[in-house]
Amino acid sequence: MKNLRFFFLSLMIIVSASCTKDALLDPSGMLTDDSNSLKSSQAKLKIAVISDLHYMSPALMPEDPEKDYFFQMYLAQDPKLIQFSDPILRQAIAELKMAKPDIVLIPGDLTKDGELLSHETLIEILHELLDLNVKVFVVPGNHDVNNPEALDFSVSPPVPTDKISAEDFASMYGDFGYNDAIYRDENSLSYICQPTEKLWILGIDACRYEENVEIAIVGGRIKPETMAWIQEKMAEAQANDIKVLAMMHHGILQHYYGQEQLDPGYLVENWPEMAAAFMQTGIKLVFTGHYHANDISQISVGKNTLSDVETGSLVTPPSPYRIMILDDNFIKIESKRITTIDFPFPPGLDFVTYSNLFLTQHLDGYFNYVLQKMYGVPEEQAFIVAPFLRNGVMAHYAGDEKIKPDERKKLNQLSLVVPPESSFLIDAINSFWTDLPIVDNKVHIKLK
Repeated sequence: MKNLRFFFLSLMIIVSASCTKDALLDPSGMLTDDSNSLKSSQAKLKIAVISDLHYMSPALMPEDPEKDYFFQMYLAQDPKLIQFSDPILRQAIAELKMAKPDIVLIPGDLTKDGELLSHETLIEILHELLDLNVKVFVVPGNHDVNNPEALDFSVSPPVPTDKISAEDFASMYGDFGYNDAIYRDENSLSYICQPTEKLWILGIDACRYEENVEIAIVGGRIKPETMAWIQEKMAEAQANDIKVLAMMHHGILQHYYGQEQLDPGYLVENWPEMAAAFMQTGIKLVFTGHYHANDISQISVGKNTLSDVETGSLVTPPSPYRIMILDDNFIKIESKRITTIDFPFPPGLDFVTYSNLFLTQHLDGYFNYVLQKMYGVPEEQAFIVAPFLRNGVMAHYAGDEKIKPDERKKLNQLSLVVPPESSFLIDAINSFWTDLPIVDNKVHIKLK
């Protein structure tokens, strides 16, 4: 969600930059209805993805989050349902227990800001899946390791609390990939596990936590040494006909026009070169998070195709997760949403209603502030434009964006009255409503 801090910093660029979007293709025959049965000659695996948990231990929460000034100031800058991260996660775990996946992937931002206590409590909860013989694999996100922003909000004002190192992360999450790794990269927290004879899980660490000083670095990069390690191990996988599912926190492909310019911190550095290198090694599928949107992008170059399956955040509406069926030819992806949690909302409110109100109000406030303070948009005009930006962003978070005729009519009318110096805002709004192939929430992706 911190992408919103950077959104307007480069907003003008998207209009004038001649961005070349990836050649996105919807593979032929990739029907998304249930009649398109999978053709499998091997046993199918059920795989779930939950991402960007941003889990905060209840022991670090203020006594009354709704009234705590410092906690609310944090949410104003970075609106997430942190207050409910514990019951949201517990509901997700309960639903995963019912779904009975063989494997659960968690591509980073496990905790709010890398607090030791949050990591410890989260690990206890994740062990509930291990106890049911579900294999769980994690990689770190930019919030999780060596984070100087780790704070204890149980006191006011909040005070620094213990954080963890990279070595701590590998040790603490030993049961979630690191202890069972058949290979470990010496230069990062990347690893490879082999849950079945012909399947590898490639966990890629693209975070820059060693550079953290006063704040956590948002952007990501794959070190040259780590890329060389990936290439070496993928050659082995190819030689032995082993299917590889990769995951990392940062995106490997753009998920909307101009993302590289608008939010460069949400893609790995030199992402076009990295994506090309991935395809050359035989990587076809990467599970990512970070941007909090439920979106899938795909690029094809010659006979090589790479899909970036980004899963939205549990603490950002609509709180999605993915359930997938993998066989030897396809992966069938479906999206689910958390719609209820164990929390006593006031009469007339439920989790979905509260979540949408929360994000609506926070995004409106954010866009109003930025439009006026950073771009000098008059208050009256900012008040009108902010909801259009909010609707576009929320649609992108949900995936499969499709603007309603009434919203399109209003946006067209808005474009007629917005002064020329602010016309870039219309372009930005339209970019969020332009859902690029392939579809985001229910799809079959061919692997061979």
